[in-house]
Order: sequence, then structure tokens, then C-alpha cells
Amino acid sequence: MVPNVESALSPELRLVYQILTLPVSWIPKVQTVIFRFFWDFSSPLMTTLKFTLLLLPAFLVIVGMWCTMCAVYTLPFRGARGHFIVAMLTNWWDSGRAVTFFWAGMVRALFLSVGWIWGLLRILAGGLYLAVFELFMLPFSLIRRATQNSLQPGLPWLAVILTLFWSLLEAGIFSYTLYPTASEIASDLVGSAAHALLQPVLFVVLFLLIAGSFACLQVMVEAMQQHNWKDIIQMVLVELFVMFVEVVFLYRELVDAITPWLAQQSGGQLRMGVTGVLLISTLAWIGVRGMTWFLFGRFGTPTLLAIISRRGGAEIPAGARPTAEAVFVWTKEMIGHVKKEIGWFHTTGKELVEAYALPPLQVVATTINFFMVFFTGRHLFNLPLKTLHALTETVEVLKLPPGAHGSHASRGADSR
Repeated sequence: MVPNVESALSPELRLVYQILTLPVSWIPKVQTVIFRFFWDFSSPLMTTLKFTLLLLPAFLVIVGMWCTMCAVYTLPFRGARGHFIVAMLTNWWDSGRAVTFFWAGMVRALFLSVGWIWGLLRILAGGLYLAVFELFMLPFSLIRRATQNSLQPGLPWLAVILTLFWSLLEAGIFSYTLYPTASEIASDLVGSAAHALLQPVLFVVLFLLIAGSFACLQVMVEAMQQHNWKDIIQMVLVELFVMFVEVVFLYRELVDAITPWLAQQSGGQLRMGVTGVLLISTLAWIGVRGMTWFLFGRFGTPTLLAIISRRGGAEIPAGARPTAEAVFVWTKEMIGHVKKEIGWFHTTGKELVEAYALPPLQVVATTINFFMVFFTGRHLFNLPLKTLHALTETVEVLKLPPGAHGSHASRGADSR
């Protein structure tokens, strides 16, 4: 376009035109060289590097050349020319620093990215290791926590569980051994084969009977501790009846089952009658009930009776009562660990954003400063940019620096 305008002029005006356009006539040639450099797409790697590292600096140079050379035409009409020239030269100095910070910042961002990825991999590897280790150690941790809770004063839940378990186990064994006899009796009474629900009903009845024997022992022990002879005699009679029922209908079946074995081992010489079977059955009942009572029954039965009667359990001492902090300490530790990692990601992510955003923003801010110096005679951004906070608030950016009103007034006076 410029050669066309020049060729259309007369020789006298052509010389004047060349003199007037001398400050800006060389810029299009430089632009053409720069465009040709970027228009070469022969190597994908070199093209990527050119557009990443040189596109913004090249644009800054082109804008700076145009703004500086066009400002030459405005110098005769500007007030405070000295301040304008200093601002333009300072902006070129800022341009050099911005390009240097841009390249150095890109290298820093790459190093931070490598460190961030390496830290992320370490956290993932550490978390995976902790997860596998916790999964492997989970049974041992549960055993340790159960042991610690069992050793602390409070409700004897372990004894309660063992009492219920033993009652269920004993009811299951006796329901199996007593089922043929009960089935035969039910068939004689009903006149037909026993129903399929006979064994579950028998199991429930035996469970209540065995659990009731533990309750009778507890009441008898409390009566003895209080020296209440009326209750002692009453509970002894009740316990004798309970023993009679369990010996005759339950333990006798077990002794009858081992009687053939005893006869075989003695060569037929040992033959027990009704008295021997009942005696062994009674001793078996006393041994089993005494063993279970002194092992866990005397601790679990009072709690079961308190639950059934809704009297509540024994008061737990304040020092032994587990607090929420003690119960959920592992949860709080995990939450604290997660919060710490989230804080680390937040801080590192902010550094990464600044590392990637600040270098190109330095160049962009310097480019905008060229336009601002050309039109207003002052810089919009104070360079170099140290944080993103300087660009987050437009109001802060547009605030005039201290003494700006005075400088504008002085410029007006100079122009007058």
C-alpha cells in the first residue's frame, strides 16, 4: 500500500513523503521478516517452541515499534515532553525485563510442574502404602481396640455375648439330642408325624430354659449376699427344680448316648442303672453350670436382667467413659491428614497458576503500557508483576499513582 501511495505522488512530493514517513517506513519490512519466521511450519517441534517462547515477545516488539515511532509525530504537540520520553524509554526497559522474566518464568514453571507431579506421585504412593498396611493390620487393630475396651471399667459386654452364645450353643446341642424324643411324644399326642417347625420351637424353648437357669443362679447369689433366708430357700427350691428338669430331659440324653461306649470300654462289666445315669447327669450339670457361671455367667447375667427389666446397666466411672475424641481419634487423624494434603495442593496449585500465568502477563502488561504511554503519557501497570493480585481488581489497576493529579495540573500549566 505504501509503495502505491508513493508512486502516485509527483517527484517533489515524493521526497517530502519519504521524509515524513521515514520514522515508520522500516517497520513493515521488519514485520514481514517476523511473519515469515512464524509462518514456517516445516518442523512441528520448532513451530511449537516458536509459538510458545517467541510469539508474545514478537508481538510486544511490533507494538513497541509502532507506538514509539508514531509518538515521534506527536512530540511537537505534547506537554511535559521530558516526562513522556522518560516513560517511553522506561517502557522499553520494562519490555526487556518482561521478556527475560517470561523465559525464566517458563523454565521455573516447568521445574515446579515436575516437582508438583513428583510430590503427587509420592502422596499417591504413600497413600497406597498406608491403605495396604492398614488393610493388613486391620484385624490386629480391631483385636487391640477390643482388648483395650474390654479392660476398661464399664458394662461387661463380652460376658453378655459369651452368656448368650453359650445359651444358644447349649440349646442347639440339646435340641438336636432331644428332638427324637420330643418328636415321638408329639406324634403320640397329635396322632401324626411331627411338624417341621418342632425343632425350631424346641430350640427356642430350650434357649429360654437355659438362660433362665442363669437368671435363677443370679437371684440366688443376690439373696445369699443380702442374707435374705426366705429368698434363699425359695431360690434353692427353684434351682433344684430347674436342675431336675435339665438333668432329666437334657443331660440324661447325653449320658445315655455315652453309656454304650462306657460298657464297651469296660468289657460289659460297667452297666449303669437309673441312679448312675442321673448321678452322672447331675454332676455334669453342676460342672457345666459352675464353669460357665464363674467364667462369664456371673458378669453377663446381671446386665441381661437389667436390660430385660429396663433398669439400666451399672454406672460407668467418668474417667473410664470413652469420649468421642477417644472413639473417633483415627477418623480425626485421617480428616486432618486429608485437610493437610488439600492445603498443600491449594498452596502448590496457586504457585503453579502464578508460575504459568505471570510470565505471559508480564509481556501483555508491557504491551498495554505502550498504548497507555502513547495515549495518556503514563503506565497502567507497575512492572514487574510479582503476584496475580495486581491484576485481579480492575479498580486497583486504574487508580492514579500518588501525585498524578499534580503532574496533570503541571502538564496543563506547561502547555499553557
